[in-house]
Amino acid sequence: MKVFDEVESGSETAMKQYLELSRLRIRDLIERVRTDLSMELRIKIITIITIDVHGRDVIERFFNEKIIDPQAFAW
Repeated sequence: MKVFDEVESGSETAMKQYLELSRLRIRDLIERVRTDLSMELRIKIITIITIDVHGRDVIERFFNEKIIDPQAFAW
């Protein structure tokens, strides 16, 4: 992930910023799915939300446990 490169380059806030970006993306998708959509598009967005929530949870764990090396995490 690009965020690990940024952390390695010295950015102390990269992981926190990436976590916030993930949260904002999920919020925006939730707002979108609450609008009038075709069933097909609604299902696609809900699928993306599910994937993004999992990704957010992983990033949140990285942040909370101060993991800065992708090899230090059991994928």
